[in-house]
Amino acid sequence: MHHGEALLVYETRVEAAWIDDNGHMNDAAYALVFSRAVDALMDRIGLDSGQRKASRRTLYAAEALHRFFAEAREGDPLAVNLRLLEHDEKRMRVWLDMFGRDGVAVAASEQTLLSIDRSGASSRVAEWRAETRSALDALARAQRQLARPPLAGRGIGLRRATVDG
Repeated sequence: MHHGEALLVYETRVEAAWIDDNGHMNDAAYALVFSRAVDALMDRIGLDSGQRKASRRTLYAAEALHRFFAEAREGDPLAVNLRLLEHDEKRMRVWLDMFGRDGVAVAASEQTLLSIDRSGASSRVAEWRAETRSALDALARAQRQLARPPLAGRGIGLRRATVDG
């Protein structure tokens, strides 16, 4: 990880099964790629498969908002970069940028992720394990100089056009 840069967490290519009737990547496939990017993040913060199994800790997505900017077509390369926007003792909010061919911004996703303890009878939100908290703190320090994405925290809404008299 380099200071002042978004973290490259996932790379793939658009699969034929992800193409819809419009000839480009289906919205559900974008969600799948973002989900796989979060899985890759888990590997980076002490929640890889072995640790999840041993500790019974994982991440759950509490909310996600996807924004679509350009079409991706079969075979196109995709790269997903992550910015840690904020975190506390049990949650993190991340921004994921998806880039396609020639570095074109294809989509973005803003997500709130929860620290989950699965060791009991039912899953519950729990404080981060020390290793995970340390990794999140280090990522936050490395990215503290990054500009906040302009669309972060904006939510969804319709802009109303004004009509003059």
